[in-house]
Amino acid sequence: SGPAALRLSAYAARNFFDLDYKTDISINWLPEFDNFEHLEGELWKLTSSSPKRKVGTSFPLVSSGQKSPIPRRLWSSIVTSSEIEITKPWGDISKKNVRKLAQALLQCNVKVSGKGIFKEEFVTAGGISLKEINMKTMESLICPGLYVCGEVIDVDGVTGGFNFMNCWSTGYIAGTNSARQGITSKVMEVDL
Repeated sequence: SGPAALRLSAYAARNFFDLDYKTDISINWLPEFDNFEHLEGELWKLTSSSPKRKVGTSFPLVSSGQKSPIPRRLWSSIVTSSEIEITKPWGDISKKNVRKLAQALLQCNVKVSGKGIFKEEFVTAGGISLKEINMKTMESLICPGLYVCGEVIDVDGVTGGFNFMNCWSTGYIAGTNSARQGITSKVMEVDL
């Protein structure tokens, strides 16, 4: 769960659908590290430079004042999946454990085995193509008089309220123009 999973599912929604939500993915949590040996070396240095610091506290390779590229809860999960106790100090970590941790950070293999247990989705993909919509009014170009908005439109946004903003904005435009057309239609009927 969380922003990383939601972003991934937004970017790959169609691919996951095509695969019936069953696939393996590999995640590189630290693309800024150019290779495995470099990351492994940096982590190994911590066994002597910060021997008493607990491994599971937070991602350790962050300069003072910088934000960690890995949130604390994700870091704890990665440490645990690397078979390292989060309360263990860096000084007690073996070379084998450091290697597993570096591997989990640069090539975290995850099995996708389906959607959530309640079959609820936070991300939708697909819908009416933007090419089939007058974007100034949100009226369908295929079916005049039909105004569309929100998640029936083929628009995907990353997490952070972009999808809500799309729904509210297009809803306002579609509603306003639909009402205008309704008023204009009533006036035309009376004039006839």
